[in-house]
Amino acid sequence: MTDVLFIIGKRGSFMSTKHLTILHANDLHGQLAFSVEDDCVLRGGISLTSGYVKRTREQEDAVFFGICGDVLQEDILGSDFKGTNTVSVINYVQPDALSLGNHELDYGLAHLLTFKSCINAPTICANIIVEHLDQPLFTPSMVYETGGIRMLLIGVIPKAFLNKIMSDEFCRTMLAYKDTYDAIREETAKHAGERIDLVVLMSHYGIEGDRILAEQLPEDVRLDLILGGHSHIDMDEAEVIGRVITAQSSYGTTHIGRFDLEVDTEKGGIASWKWERVPLTEETSEFDYGVDDLADRIVFATKKETSNSKLASFAKPYTHKSRLLETELGDIIADAFFDLYHPDMVILQSGSLRREEVGEELMEKDLKELYPFDDRFVLVELTGREIRDGFDYLFSLKPDGSVMNGTFQYSRGFKLVADATDCWNKGCRVEELSLNGKPFEDDKTYMIGVTLNCANSFFRYFAITPDESRRKIASFSTYSDLARWFLKQDAPVAVQEPGRFIFNNFNG
Repeated sequence: MTDVLFIIGKRGSFMSTKHLTILHANDLHGQLAFSVEDDCVLRGGISLTSGYVKRTREQEDAVFFGICGDVLQEDILGSDFKGTNTVSVINYVQPDALSLGNHELDYGLAHLLTFKSCINAPTICANIIVEHLDQPLFTPSMVYETGGIRMLLIGVIPKAFLNKIMSDEFCRTMLAYKDTYDAIREETAKHAGERIDLVVLMSHYGIEGDRILAEQLPEDVRLDLILGGHSHIDMDEAEVIGRVITAQSSYGTTHIGRFDLEVDTEKGGIASWKWERVPLTEETSEFDYGVDDLADRIVFATKKETSNSKLASFAKPYTHKSRLLETELGDIIADAFFDLYHPDMVILQSGSLRREEVGEELMEKDLKELYPFDDRFVLVELTGREIRDGFDYLFSLKPDGSVMNGTFQYSRGFKLVADATDCWNKGCRVEELSLNGKPFEDDKTYMIGVTLNCANSFFRYFAITPDESRRKIASFSTYSDLARWFLKQDAPVAVQEPGRFIFNNFNG
């Protein structure tokens, strides 16, 4: 491919451009293994990802490869090693830059800084600062130069993600959040005297958040491209929003995003572009046996150390097919926490359940795949008025056009009926909210059981901010407690009292 092209401009002048290929991934979640479908074609996995990156670097003169958050967590491997086992694999693939996602913050600040130190690629985030020093905790941005093209890369996350580490007293007193637009202004100002051809945001805001960032971009803020993550969506096309192009690449390692850009190296900016979400198969990529061997050793070590004993029997196979609606496995896990910690009710994040079906025998491996997030369990005191207002807010239409930003499962005795008629224009309406057949009383105090992660997200989900004096830790290991609960069940575990969440006129 020719290094420099000359393209006729609108007035007949010549414009110097250079070709740049940007590869981007997001939300890997420790998904290392490839799959083999009925057609015997290999799909996905870190080995095909690495092969595609290697081949592109060999074929193209100017290549950048970045990962936009959530390298860690979600599966049995992440649960056993808290994600650190994937570090050596990521280092093998050699991304040019990495930005943070919400799951990098799952285990607290010490784990996050350990992860940062062990990853060889620069880990960038402009939003987290040490407040009294006004210093960034991470490298906020970096200039990456390839093939004569200079890119300014800035890593960003939404403010709500800081809730995961702000439960720690040190973090609450020392750390603060810097606004993303202010961060972009500051990072571009640092290079005001230099030639910067592209300003690229490596974001984990989710597609809706990226759209808002682009739509509301102030005139004085320069931004050309957003490489996104967090939404787990399969985009067919990149989106052009105002002055900004944005895209994200699926979930796991099934695909990789690819931009082929012609970059104006005289005036800066993108002269032309093409984007595709490339499926990773043996037809599009080459299998990298080196990283496959490394991944196999990690998987083998995990399996060798993991017991696969039977924990319990189920009355029948149970499912968790939807995060939005009540599910059988959601009822069972919420009830297990209800029995373990004895709150008035349990609110369980639907996203903490990561397996769609479990058969009639629950093995330890099954539980680790179903519930990989080992967390603390917290009891929070809320009044009936706070609970009712919180659910009204949860289902209301937000300024960004969203309705439910969090989805949940509930313990027995609780009942929620909501109506979704015209919800995208007006929000949903809570028609019934009760506990043990009685409406919540405004002035009565109720003990709500939630995981620590959920408790730290109450402001975002329910617009409730319970102070420290109104909550206490009931357990330091939800996974261990769940395993013990299942072991104690003499009879096959069955769903009790379904119908806890009824969503009328819902068509999604």
